[in-house]
Amino acid sequence: MTANVMVVVERQFDYPRPDVFRAWTAPEEMARWRGSPGWHVESETVTSELRLGGRHHHVKVRDNDPTTRVTTDAVFTEYFDPDVFVARQRITGDPGIDPDVPLELRVEFTRTGRDGTLVRIVQGPYEPEVAGFHAKGWELELERLQTYLSGRAAP
Repeated sequence: MTANVMVVVERQFDYPRPDVFRAWTAPEEMARWRGSPGWHVESETVTSELRLGGRHHHVKVRDNDPTTRVTTDAVFTEYFDPDVFVARQRITGDPGIDPDVPLELRVEFTRTGRDGTLVRIVQGPYEPEVAGFHAKGWELELERLQTYLSGRAAP
């Protein structure tokens, strides 16, 4: 098979764009919500040089099996705070992703209404048989982002 499927996932948040962008890019915030249920990001592994050409790194670990680890190494190919970032990624440890085939991750942050933000994720290319699994993973991660933002906004 050929990796030729791009995953597109969108979610509306009732929080200002700079806040949502920061949750995605600031290492100390990202480590608190990234990962599908049953996974977490090791906070000590998160590094990000938040600029064009900057590097990003993080490791996701399965909660019930810490030996299962997925590592993301990336370089920002676009970075416009708080509008969009694009990263060329190399992901290792995920059996559905060929570590020798780079992925592109594009995350757009569009202002909606007074203080809302539409997040649009485009990532790939994936093999057709695993694309849906990764789309569902993003949906679950965006649920965690909603929970994180809700807790952060509470007094």
